[in-house]
Amino acid sequence: MKHMHLSVLAYSTGLHPASWRLPHSYVEEVGDIDFQIKLAKLAEKGKLDAFFLGDGQYISGEETGHISYYFEPLTALAAISRETHSIGLIGTMSSSFYEPYLAARMLSSLHQISHGRIGANIVTSQFDLEAQNYSMQALPHLEKRYERADEFINVMKKLWESFTVEAIVNHKNSGIGLNHQYIHPLHYQGKYFQVAGAINIPTPKYGRPRLFQAGTSIPGRDLAVRHVDAIFSIAWNLQDGQQFRQDIHQRAMEANRQPPLVLPGLTVYVDENEEDAYKLKQQLDDMIPLEKRKKQLSKAIGLDISEWKLDEVIPSLPDYETLSKKVVKSVYEAIQRAIKTEHLTLRDLLDRFGTWVGHKTIVGTPEQVADEMIEWFKKEACDGFMLMAPTYPESFEKFIHLVIPILQERGVFRRDYESHLLKNHLGIKN
Repeated sequence: MKHMHLSVLAYSTGLHPASWRLPHSYVEEVGDIDFQIKLAKLAEKGKLDAFFLGDGQYISGEETGHISYYFEPLTALAAISRETHSIGLIGTMSSSFYEPYLAARMLSSLHQISHGRIGANIVTSQFDLEAQNYSMQALPHLEKRYERADEFINVMKKLWESFTVEAIVNHKNSGIGLNHQYIHPLHYQGKYFQVAGAINIPTPKYGRPRLFQAGTSIPGRDLAVRHVDAIFSIAWNLQDGQQFRQDIHQRAMEANRQPPLVLPGLTVYVDENEEDAYKLKQQLDDMIPLEKRKKQLSKAIGLDISEWKLDEVIPSLPDYETLSKKVVKSVYEAIQRAIKTEHLTLRDLLDRFGTWVGHKTIVGTPEQVADEMIEWFKKEACDGFMLMAPTYPESFEKFIHLVIPILQERGVFRRDYESHLLKNHLGIKN
């Protein structure tokens, strides 16, 4: 039977922006690698495909926030890899700031350190504040960023093919260490990158690092079907999930390529009884004042919403291309689509979006959570989920201990790993 793919995004003290304010939060431990290792071991105990670290390369100017990101992801994953054995490890890497030769070497090193468990989530970055830390005034336009990302990935893949283990002969008697017939300098000249030589870390027999992409914009979809093994998406409802996955499969078919896995983000509030699950969500939501939630929404869509009435249906949003402020396209379009199809009021939208970025949320008992996850999976709205717990480690622990056993009993999720290779967790055979 086909199995659901589950990974987890480890984000500070939790995906809910008020998670750090809970009396028992672990906010003091966010900068301790042992906290991340604890979460990775918990994910491995649950037999998840991968443990995923996002990244942000700037500090918010808001005094009421906390540090969302702490460690550079690949550095942290090097430490985590030595304390785990089978779970895949995915780190975020920006094609707008990295050179492909450096990126390929870093990922190859980690791939061998972890014995085949490394993946990279390739992003083009979102904010000008990040670009200004890399000798830029602003990020290039979306299409330019994805054009660079496409070339960035192409060069990395060529580098991983340029030096394989077959080149290493180590003939001690003859003194010949390398067979250069298996080493292929790139001599690459592109629009954004120029790379002369081959990589100097051989790609092992179990293959290269795996690639991922986050986002649902049209350039992002095209990049995904050309290059990656899985795409992290946004889908608020079953129909959105089905439409997005169908679109990805259609694009992959046209590109004559195996479609990437589609893994929408999922936040779960789960407890033995439904009342306690809702109680945690309400407790967290109540810590975010209404005006701040409106401010977060306004920032996400780049529009002034100060005149919007809480209980009036929101008018259709303008096309993304007409916006004067730069916002995340995939988030904007998800909100735009929900407003158009579901006729939401501002109160509805704030309840759904105002405490995070609008990913799917399930609140309920273990059985209720499992039922809805399985429905999405069996109705082909997804191939699994990127789990984003509202609080770490408590909410994630409850998911692992309460929901995973139900998914296993119903035959939709593995009981154990079949290997320690990330590509095998993802169902990649070659």
